[in-house]
Amino acid sequence: MKKRIYLTLSDGSIWPGNGDIEAPVEGEVVFTTASCGYPQTLTDPSYNGQIIVFAFPPIGIYGVDKENLEGRRVWARAALMTCLDETEEGRFESLSCWMAENGRPLVSDIDTRQLILKIRECGSMMGRIDVEPHLPEIKELPHTLVAEVSCSEREICGEGELTVALMDYGVKENIVRGMVRRGCRVIRFPHNTAAAEVLASGADGILLSNGPGDPAVLDFEAGEIAKMLGAKPILGVCLGNQLLARACGAKTKKLPFGHRGANQPVVECATGRGLLTSQNHQYAVDGDTLAGTDLEVAYSHLGDGTVEGLRHRRFDALSVQFHPEASPGPEDASYIFDNFVIRMQAAKGR
Repeated sequence: MKKRIYLTLSDGSIWPGNGDIEAPVEGEVVFTTASCGYPQTLTDPSYNGQIIVFAFPPIGIYGVDKENLEGRRVWARAALMTCLDETEEGRFESLSCWMAENGRPLVSDIDTRQLILKIRECGSMMGRIDVEPHLPEIKELPHTLVAEVSCSEREICGEGELTVALMDYGVKENIVRGMVRRGCRVIRFPHNTAAAEVLASGADGILLSNGPGDPAVLDFEAGEIAKMLGAKPILGVCLGNQLLARACGAKTKKLPFGHRGANQPVVECATGRGLLTSQNHQYAVDGDTLAGTDLEVAYSHLGDGTVEGLRHRRFDALSVQFHPEASPGPEDASYIFDNFVIRMQAAKGR
């Protein structure tokens, strides 16, 4: 049965809502403007450690399709929304039952409009969900977020003439599905795998996945990527874009409230082609630190000018801040995976 519960932000502001909670939950409060795909959002490993505010009402209307999730569990700490609409129709489980099974609070009747305006004005901040208002005890997210979501041992998916070494920093399942659909064998490596082991696998290309948290704390991962540059074609996605930048000597920065949604406008710098993209990130590459790195900006955000992709001038390495696999979101950028396959075929034929 629903009861009154409260979100308390680290600045002391209190946001009442209704839901059910077994124990207090703390995390970084962020928002997404995506109008669909809430099960995929909640299972995206990049949301590990975060409390998600859904801008679009209502949420829950079509239940949960467990065959098309982006992770093996709900990774978001909690979900907040204005309206929970769970019409008992269709073959899918209700959102509230599914969240309860995963031990994650679902809070409705929150004033999400004012809450999102607050985040846009003040930036993302830590929050606590409890039966009484209490300031969050956690001051910042831990540095173990990637280790928590990465696979613990090597996994193999699909069959094909091309083999992709997937560095799992918190990969979305649709990235794996997308490469398998394109006729690739995917070897999924834990985040802390040494470059020598990856290169010894016989892979034709290396895919640096998305994932949660601050890229500046992932020194080992960035160092191993640096050792793989030039050996095989590389494609980085989201966190993979930031880690490629760090591997080449650039720096990253934290955005006030990030980009999360399915309609983020991006331009491909070389062609002027505009894309609507799916995004989920709090950190971005600092464009002012690219000098001397052999990296150039390949994509740029049309809203705030954020670096949305990189290309290496000497090595076959490309990365994007957005999600070509979408889920949820438009498929404007899916050609990036197609081009990655072409790049691997060309490198293999040399």
